[in-house]
Amino acid sequence: MARSDEFVTVDGTEIHYSAWGDPADPTVLCVHGLSRNGRDFDPLARELQDDYHVVCPDMPGRGWSEWADDPAERYSNAAMVETLVGFCDALDLGPVRYVGTSMGGGLGMALAGGPFANRIERLVINDMPPNPEADSAPEALGRIMEYVPDPPMVETVGELEDYFRELYEGRFSEMTDDEYRRLTMTSARRTDDGRVTTQYDPRILAGEDDDEGPDPWDVWAAIDAPILILRGADSDILPAEPFERMQEVQPEAETVEVDCGHAPALNTPEQIDPIWELFAG
Repeated sequence: MARSDEFVTVDGTEIHYSAWGDPADPTVLCVHGLSRNGRDFDPLARELQDDYHVVCPDMPGRGWSEWADDPAERYSNAAMVETLVGFCDALDLGPVRYVGTSMGGGLGMALAGGPFANRIERLVINDMPPNPEADSAPEALGRIMEYVPDPPMVETVGELEDYFRELYEGRFSEMTDDEYRRLTMTSARRTDDGRVTTQYDPRILAGEDDDEGPDPWDVWAAIDAPILILRGADSDILPAEPFERMQEVQPEAETVEVDCGHAPALNTPEQIDPIWELFAG
């Protein structure tokens, strides 16, 4: 079955999502990274669609989903967790298998250790520690704080592709020229003056969370679902120390290390096959 573009309104915000496969099959929910969108999961969804209903939303302010009038509230982690709960309820999704890359991994931990404790049947965390503000390398966070609020504004799609290559080569796992072109085409938008830029709200870092929330490591420890952790061997978002601690806290978790930085692109058998195995188990 081909991918379809769908829309649903959650708490007053229009959410775009890609849907693959037969809705009668078990659901896989895939959630992307901070400044990315649901189309990042195209390679994985294409492999899973014969056996699973794969749903890949664009979180608010990303892709084709609506931008927020109140970014400090709407783009907070707590608000995005609520959005995912409302999204699954609006689509009447039952138990789900969950794949989260970077920010999406953090949201998956919050769900699996909280409101979806009995709803997430299998959990895939792609290169994300429980508490990135404390666990990730300071230079990694600094890099994100520098580039995310200041996306490029260029004249051509080719220039934007050059930007993505410079930004992600050596960090994402290896991608072909065709894959970089697809990433660019699914991550671009034209501005009112005809120039080309990224397909996200530059204010997405404005989200503010309540410091009185639960300790993220306690949430990680509370997760009862089978877990797979993928890590880029050179990742500065998930360095070796918190990766080892994640395994100590969740000793039954399966792990895969990929020869890249942050983050594995989930586009090769080396990365996709372990997900298949976890979901089939």
